[in-house]
Amino acid sequence: MRGRNWLVRRVERRLEPQLGRLRYVASSRRIFWKVLVPCLVVGFVFGAIAEFVSPIRSTREAGHFNDPLFYVLTSILTGLVLWSMTLLGSFRKLLVFDGGIVAKYSQNHTLLLFPWADIAPASLKVVTTLDGTDPERRLVAKQKVSLGAGGVNALVFRARETFWVFATNEDLEAMVGAVHACLRQAGIPGAGLAAAGALPAVVLTERTALG
Repeated sequence: MRGRNWLVRRVERRLEPQLGRLRYVASSRRIFWKVLVPCLVVGFVFGAIAEFVSPIRSTREAGHFNDPLFYVLTSILTGLVLWSMTLLGSFRKLLVFDGGIVAKYSQNHTLLLFPWADIAPASLKVVTTLDGTDPERRLVAKQKVSLGAGGVNALVFRARETFWVFATNEDLEAMVGAVHACLRQAGIPGAGLAAAGALPAVVLTERTALG
């Protein structure tokens, strides 16, 4: 199954007795290249401060750029470390099991589990935009939580009085099909109506209220 890495397999083994078989893995990725240059600039600023504060090995005096190559290298590495911290939120997955949807599963305390009984079938909808921007930015709700890293398509559903949005660059037709099959298998009322209402995707041209 595409996207079934070691972390997914670990969660699958742990949740399978409760949720049944894993049916689909949806991936969302957004690498923040735009912040790389600012992070490198901050790295050079930190490096410059260190040159005036940290003593060199042979004396108690500060380095004052006695080793330019070392200054450049450490500044670049510092900037790259800062930028790599943005990668923590750059890769997200949504797992569709027989018994429900699972998100944010990398840590036990962040795991979100949505049994099918908690999800309103009529609220399932795929949205997109014509200009390629993230449709989630145009969705307005009193309570809305993002589950994805970003993308041109988004799956929206309501559970626990909150709208949950998973934005991705993937085509969501296969995922919607897996969700509907699981809803029907679980005997959730309204599963048939949800199948007809989720697709085709709604094209958002302006801010749209959910609910």
